[in-house]
Amino acid sequence: MPTLVSDKFFEKMKKLAPMLSEITLLRVAGNIKFVAEGTRNTANAKHTENSALSPAADTTVSVSLGGYEFMKVIQISRTAKLMSIDAFEGWLVEMLAGDIARSIDNYILNDSTNGIDYITWTSNTNQIVNTTFTYKSVCDLIALLPAAYDAEAKFLTNKATLYGTIAQIVDSAGRPIFVPDTVTGIGGRLMGYPLVVDDYVNTTRKTLYLGKWTDVVGNLSEDIHVDSDESAAFASNAVMYRGIAVFDSKPAKNDAIVRLVSTTA
Repeated sequence: MPTLVSDKFFEKMKKLAPMLSEITLLRVAGNIKFVAEGTRNTANAKHTENSALSPAADTTVSVSLGGYEFMKVIQISRTAKLMSIDAFEGWLVEMLAGDIARSIDNYILNDSTNGIDYITWTSNTNQIVNTTFTYKSVCDLIALLPAAYDAEAKFLTNKATLYGTIAQIVDSAGRPIFVPDTVTGIGGRLMGYPLVVDDYVNTTRKTLYLGKWTDVVGNLSEDIHVDSDESAAFASNAVMYRGIAVFDSKPAKNDAIVRLVSTTA
């Protein structure tokens, strides 16, 4: 597949899978181990000249990433293949990259082993459970996230929860806590933090995350590529196209993400 077409696939994937633009995304062939910061301590506040200094008790955490295949096969007629090159490439990118991207996005959030929704959640430590979302519960959620993550923290929810619940919440002065981005029409700011909208955030209950998403590490160990086979559909005078990408991801640290969940759908 030409490099230009490969780049189109990657750009399309990032547009349709919001989390690919938020996490630390590597493109390294094969399995990898990524080392991230763990416990951090402040520097020695006041050092006596020439005295020995003990090593800090800082720690690191490692994330081991393998590779899972994300695939889609489509069949088109030979007549469709005779479209102009630009039209054909655009169609191929839309069909294959789009659906593979959505599958990867869903994996980042909801995989039962490595997904964000399945990290260890502890009430009043990194999770708040409320029957409804209120101004107070959102404030309580913000209070759970360590201040060290504030500079890069972003909210994350799906569109239904955003406009069906969160956008309707007002503070004690009657002002909406969510300010939409009127330029792009996507996301906005919630209580001053940027908000990312992703429809693969859990839809069985209302969920609002706040986190430093660069502490979720992903690796596209094999960029999306396309193979074709004319023999598989020889009798119908058609061509089979298979798109495949190899990807894995995992949150590096539990304390960098907090969430507010509702007990009602």
